[in-house]
Amino acid sequence: MQTKQNSESLDQSAHISEFLSAIKTKSDQLANYFIFSFFAFGLFLATFYDTWQIAVGVGGLLLVAYFSAKMFLADLDFYQYVLSAVLGLFMAQFIYQMHGLFEMHFTAFLSSAILITYQKWKLQIPLLAIVIVHHALFAYLQYSGVDGIYFTQLDHMSLQTFLFHIVLVAAIFSVCGLWAYQFKKYSEMHIDLIFKKKEVENMELKRANYELDHFVYSASHDLRAPLNSMLGLIEIVKDETAEEHTLEYLDALKGNAERLDAFICDILDYSRNLRTDIANDPIVYRELLEEIGKNLKFMGDSSRSVDFITVIRGEEPVFSDRSRLNNILNNVISNAIRYQDASKEKPFVRIEIDILVDKTNIEVSDNGIGIPEEAQPKIYDMFYRASNKTLGSGLGLYIVKEALGRLGGRIRVSSAVGVGTTFYIEIPNRHTDK
Repeated sequence: MQTKQNSESLDQSAHISEFLSAIKTKSDQLANYFIFSFFAFGLFLATFYDTWQIAVGVGGLLLVAYFSAKMFLADLDFYQYVLSAVLGLFMAQFIYQMHGLFEMHFTAFLSSAILITYQKWKLQIPLLAIVIVHHALFAYLQYSGVDGIYFTQLDHMSLQTFLFHIVLVAAIFSVCGLWAYQFKKYSEMHIDLIFKKKEVENMELKRANYELDHFVYSASHDLRAPLNSMLGLIEIVKDETAEEHTLEYLDALKGNAERLDAFICDILDYSRNLRTDIANDPIVYRELLEEIGKNLKFMGDSSRSVDFITVIRGEEPVFSDRSRLNNILNNVISNAIRYQDASKEKPFVRIEIDILVDKTNIEVSDNGIGIPEEAQPKIYDMFYRASNKTLGSGLGLYIVKEALGRLGGRIRVSSAVGVGTTFYIEIPNRHTDK
């Protein structure tokens, strides 16, 4: 239970991280547009105030500083703080270019609004620091009589006025920082609500699936009893009549009942695979194949026999789920028998088993009709049948794939029409878990 909760928590954190990463990408794109616009605005001012050296030199250095930080520190968020400082320095550049037109500090407010998109309140700090240092230093130098210092076109600014100005600037930046913080919290809360809603929906879906699975299992199990009784009665009736048409009808009835019984068995196998835990049984493949061979002995065309070849290599002890292994091999081998090529004189099914320390490799090959290449990716789909030459439920290979998934195994197929089919199965050995 704890592992499941940790997994869900990690999944939620991953989605939050992915969401914030998307916000970062969009904000970076927006920042690129604005920083180039600021550089272009500096060039625009230079046409009126003849400050080309400042516009190109300072503005160019600011662009280089930002994009260098972004390029060489791509995995860090440091470039965002560089962006904040660069936007503040652009404000200082504009004020200087306009010979102290103090209204240019409004570009700093615009920069503060731009930084909200990153949803990080701390990005307001470098911008605020630049504004405070710039205003304090340049005001002091200008009012001290230093030539060439352009801060304001006012003749005098009292300390009180300066402090009020800084407080208002700090208040505006604080509000923008608060918005950034609230946006981030809202985003995280929104994702959290989505996950909680998804968790409730998953619980309801699991409960519905459990109830449906329980109903299917119970109904399928209960249906087998009357079917078996019907098959028994058919045999009794066949023994008591010699009328040709009656026997023909009984054979047809028996065939349909057997197909229905096989379909119900497939449903039970699928349901059992979902409901039961993985067992850790000792496996003797020779005995398992002998049992499967006996069960499939009378399967297929009774007028011709299928050569059943088994090769087992390796003596390593194997532990796995015997019931699931039986189900996997039974389905694959029965398919090999079912889809034999009637035009070939010597049909065969060859099972090769290589037992290794950590896994067992199984090859089941035949010289049957083969599977068309375009159908091969779909043969594991529920109710899909690659050929209409035989009647089957279309669940066999789907159940095989599901069972192998529970065992941690894999399956792949190689087939050519008119040549035959080979299934390659890999099953982990569980003896180390015993």
